[in-house]
Amino acid sequence: RDEILDRIRTILSRPELSFPPVEAPPLTADERMTVTHAEGDAAALARRFGQELEKLYGSYEILASAIEVRLALINRLTDWAAEEDAARKGPKPETFGQERMVLSWAPAQLPIDGLAEALADMQWQLVAPDKLTSPEALEKVRFIRFGVTGVEAAFASTGSMLVVSGPGTNRSASLLPFRHIALIPFSRLYPTMEAWLAERRAAGELVDLLRTRAGWNMITGPSKSADIEMNLTLGVHGPKYVHAILFDDTRPVISEAERAEIARLMALDDDE
Repeated sequence: RDEILDRIRTILSRPELSFPPVEAPPLTADERMTVTHAEGDAAALARRFGQELEKLYGSYEILASAIEVRLALINRLTDWAAEEDAARKGPKPETFGQERMVLSWAPAQLPIDGLAEALADMQWQLVAPDKLTSPEALEKVRFIRFGVTGVEAAFASTGSMLVVSGPGTNRSASLLPFRHIALIPFSRLYPTMEAWLAERRAAGELVDLLRTRAGWNMITGPSKSADIEMNLTLGVHGPKYVHAILFDDTRPVISEAERAEIARLMALDDDE
């Protein structure tokens, strides 16, 4: 035992090692309870989230306002569909009309209004099943390649998303499709999971939240699995592609200056 401990002490004392840090400052109570750490304003947390997600084979984009999300979502779906068409070899498989469908939460549960109508304008159909407990219901979504959801919370320090299932938030939308898009408003972005837990607990909401939601899933990048030789395969147990659209939902869609300018122009029209 003493020999093993001496060897560990000798190795850890090597000056070129980055850990443990030399003369590290003492941790605060919050830091001692946190495995990972992130800091900064909402924009900085969004960038950190995206960087962590990219390390895990995901992708992301950050938008300045909620009004841009509809177009970004349509562009991503269109690009993915074109990518799949270009990669296909041989005849196109039968999809029973599901190739332009998007498996989704109920529209009222998504963080952006009017998504179903915007997608319909571009010949996409949002599909939000209540239950998938019968073979008939499963057949209706079996060939859907794309999914879109919101999140309960997202954590910048690990690039993770907490998705919970309940009324209108069927877990199938983030589990079954080959490609998953997560819509993440800044208001649901936290430095760490511990920060989210502390906020919910302080608001007196955590217990009810845990009791009323049927399933909790922490998603950190695409589905991954590796064999004994550490050969990594993506998309084994869930989506192979995960794309996050982060957006600032704290800014007004129209600023006060823009609103005043619109009112001025309307007044000019009335005068004419």
